[in-house]
Amino acid sequence: GAGAAKRAAELEADRKVWDAVPMRSGRFMDELAARLSEHAIIFDEALTSSPALTRHMPPSQPGHFFQNRGGSLGVGFPGAIGVKLANPGKPVIAFSGDGGSMYTIQALWTAARHGVDVKFVVCNNASYQYLQWNITQYWKETGVAPHPYPLSFDLSYPALRFDAMARSMGVQSVRVEQPSEIAGAIAAMLSHDG
Repeated sequence: GAGAAKRAAELEADRKVWDAVPMRSGRFMDELAARLSEHAIIFDEALTSSPALTRHMPPSQPGHFFQNRGGSLGVGFPGAIGVKLANPGKPVIAFSGDGGSMYTIQALWTAARHGVDVKFVVCNNASYQYLQWNITQYWKETGVAPHPYPLSFDLSYPALRFDAMARSMGVQSVRVEQPSEIAGAIAAMLSHDG
């Protein structure tokens, strides 16, 4: 049907930028999907990367896919810890955008301190992209001419190093910048007990 054709076109669009740098999230999601157990639980707060996540890992089992409800930011990482505590025998992977993760980044410390085996992925585009889309729509609806976004919508300076923040809170981490680094990072993530 139309849904299948749309998904196929989106997957093809992902493949056209497969080797792009800066990386697009589709390739990471595809490589992870190929390695995930059917019992894996996803907590999706990836926001601007959520379409790629669900395109490559479509939710198919009740109780195996959780999302943010209501538009607030920062629920992804602590929410995934709660999901893991409720499902101790299943792998749980939390996705958050860089902006959303900054709201509750201390959840990494909580996971390390209490030995909660959740895998965390920060989809980093160095901006509050979702907010940019919202304000662009608001400007359009209210007749405001497009202009530069407020400084608070940008996360590029100073550069946020989520890998360093995670390590400082006791969480093993790796920064993936090149498509060739994806497979090794996924293998390390999935094999690590922690």
